[in-house]
Amino acid sequence: MSLIHHPENPVPNGAQTGFVSTPDGIKIRYACWAATGTQRLGTVTVLQGRAEFIEKYFEVVEDLRGRGFDVVTFDWRGQGGSQRITRNPRRGYISSFKKYRLDLRTVLKEVSLANYPGPHFALAHSTGGLVLLSDTERLRTMLDRAVITAPLLGLPSGAHALGLVDARRRVLRTLTFGLLGRPPLKAGGPKTSAAVEKIGFPLARLFCLLGFGWLYVPGGNSKLFVSFEKNRQTSDRTRYERSNKVLEHAPKLGVGSATFGWLNAAARTMMPLRRRGAGPGIKLPCLMLAAGGDRIVSTPAIEDFVARTRSAAYVEIPGSAHEIMMERDVYRDQFWAAFDAFIPGLEAEQELADSRLKATATVGSKAKR
Repeated sequence: MSLIHHPENPVPNGAQTGFVSTPDGIKIRYACWAATGTQRLGTVTVLQGRAEFIEKYFEVVEDLRGRGFDVVTFDWRGQGGSQRITRNPRRGYISSFKKYRLDLRTVLKEVSLANYPGPHFALAHSTGGLVLLSDTERLRTMLDRAVITAPLLGLPSGAHALGLVDARRRVLRTLTFGLLGRPPLKAGGPKTSAAVEKIGFPLARLFCLLGFGWLYVPGGNSKLFVSFEKNRQTSDRTRYERSNKVLEHAPKLGVGSATFGWLNAAARTMMPLRRRGAGPGIKLPCLMLAAGGDRIVSTPAIEDFVARTRSAAYVEIPGSAHEIMMERDVYRDQFWAAFDAFIPGLEAEQELADSRLKATATVGSKAKR
């Protein structure tokens, strides 16, 4: 499947596209571009979020190329132009995030590392950030640094929690013939992300054990479009509607809501990273950017994780919605300023190392005299 062109979202010049097959036989669509800047600073592999697609990141690709980076990006299995894994291609399903890790390793080995120069960096968003963080023990030998926006490390409180509560009660009433699952006398929903997760995650696991992991989570459906006024991703109307126009032109790129299977897989990956001892185990240097106005992932959970992780730095962008790279320029400019300060840091370290070598060589030559 070639890249989809739209007049308002043209394909960046010089694209090379193709498919790579994972060890378990899934075809992953990828695209890559050479840098356009005067300097060559390395290669950035972009890891998208759930239900996204390569075409959505064309503007980001051009931003990276202009900075001097070769760019590689790809679609996770089950979304975008990669091979679908369910009979209904609209269902956002995965049985385990191990399979996403397999996608990432395959692209890095067969495309990024095989064809493009180092140093190698990752730019990950949301679900892509969770996949990366769950595999740093292996990825630290493949990547030099990573920038992660709004990683999926926790769920925020919100109206969707009430749907999970109601769904759990319906299941309990059915399984116990009405003895359990009755609503409390005082109505009220969970007020923290921990409360949401204590209800939603066990419910998702139960549905998977019963063989219903393919069902949408409560309130979910196969719809691809939400009006700008109801979206929780960005406050930038132009960028949001641009992505929708690409989907209207090529709906086969789209994926509907998450299923219980996807939620269960995410929970099993997310919760180990929330343990106190998880942070110190992250060896890959990371910069994590959180959105101050995020209503999709928990910003406090991100901040807590970074506080326990010596190899991570934290920047919060006040007012930004979840998709920082798709936000208004006032927020995107802050993101790129943080990116530029962090990623060239590796180059600065190399320059310092080179200067030390030169100084050592100079001292050695003087000593010989």
